[in-house]
Amino acid sequence: MYELTLSPTEIQEITKYKRYTKQQHQLRLHGIPFVIGPKNEPIVLRRDIPHGLTTMPKAPELVSADPDFEALNNGKTKKKQKR
Repeated sequence: MYELTLSPTEIQEITKYKRYTKQQHQLRLHGIPFVIGPKNEPIVLRRDIPHGLTTMPKAPELVSADPDFEALNNGKTKKKQKR
């Protein structure tokens, strides 16, 4: 039955979440395309999953707990020099 798509159990194993909204969020974070089914469940094609992917790191594991204040200096412009 699930030849072209992942089964709900497989999606749960990969995302580590039972709730459909959490699964969708996790799939979006990793850039995996999906469509939403009639019960709000994500439907993922097998071809869209990278080969050998068994689980995804959760969102907190992707984002640092401490802010990177050095990133604020990236867009800083130099002061104008007087002529």
